[in-house]
Amino acid sequence: MGVKVQYQVIESQQALDEFVAKISTAKVLAVDTEFMRRRTLYPEIALLQIFDGSHLALIDPLIEMDFQSLWALFANTDILKVLHSPSEDIEVFLKFAGFIPSPIFDTQFALQLLGEGSCIGFANMVKQLSNVDIDKSESRTDWLRRPLTQKQLDYAASDVFHLLPCFQQILNQIEEKQLFSIVLKESELLAQKRSFRQPDPLLYLDIKNVWQLKPRDLAILKELAAWRRAKAEKKNLALNFVLKEHNMVEIAKRRPSTLGSLRNVPGVEPMEVNRSGKEILACIEKGKQIVEQDCPQRVKRLIDFKGYKAACKEIKLIITEVAKENQIPADVFASKKQINQVISWSWKKSEAEKKLLMKPDLALGWRAELLEDRLKNWW
Repeated sequence: MGVKVQYQVIESQQALDEFVAKISTAKVLAVDTEFMRRRTLYPEIALLQIFDGSHLALIDPLIEMDFQSLWALFANTDILKVLHSPSEDIEVFLKFAGFIPSPIFDTQFALQLLGEGSCIGFANMVKQLSNVDIDKSESRTDWLRRPLTQKQLDYAASDVFHLLPCFQQILNQIEEKQLFSIVLKESELLAQKRSFRQPDPLLYLDIKNVWQLKPRDLAILKELAAWRRAKAEKKNLALNFVLKEHNMVEIAKRRPSTLGSLRNVPGVEPMEVNRSGKEILACIEKGKQIVEQDCPQRVKRLIDFKGYKAACKEIKLIITEVAKENQIPADVFASKKQINQVISWSWKKSEAEKKLLMKPDLALGWRAELLEDRLKNWW
């Protein structure tokens, strides 16, 4: 692991307050979290690591403490919070702190902007930039178990310790290319997406293979999707531990009316029936009661639309031009999924649905600014 990392473990209010006072004048904080997500809908925070370049602390969030002074630093827009691939950390903060730190500098995305390839893992980044090998053997250990082992603590501390020097190197290149604001805006978009809650009536549209279903099946799937999320949120269970996605489609197709026939649906597990059988049947009945004209229309796949390939080509051409003008890799500017979002928004979403949904990524943040009105026909 190279140099011995010095850190403190914070397990009391006094220690937390003293640490926050020490780092309160910092302009940059390296931040990381350790969490567990086995069967739960929400990630369960297990450790919070912070390093300002001089003071490094591992804070135990399982101990009852008042975090308000720390949250004030995390909300202070004059202090840059540096994280590597913060997508899940953002969820952790949303659940544990009730807000998302800002501004966030994502070193993984910054490397993508610099053309260093997609999704460089933390260990690879440290090896590439600092020539240090990080032992990742602790990454999958039980972080909620107490006491944490010395090996776990050392591992957690090394993450933020090595993140800061990597950030400094990346920052120099990012500022040279004048891409700093884009890095911050990408994290803002990520935070916006993580905070957005898909409305109940439209949840069914995100289910895989939804295009296979008839209007009546869709009415049932719509009920099942809204019920499943509500139960998952109430019980803090991962969605697929309430009812597996592919089973929802089969249930909607077959519409069983008894617990016995529900058990006979291929793929449906006894645990799903024992735990939620009556609620699933209630959703089916509710879907059956909807009058024909009020059932959702069949969902068409994008590839089944005439002109889909030409539309992809047209948008990709515009993206390639704008990306080149701004020295941004085209695949970072827009992935195939993001291009599909645009076409889907234009061709598949009704005006009523558009009011309830988040706009496509290309219509938001820095991408929309750089595109100006070149895709205006697609909104």
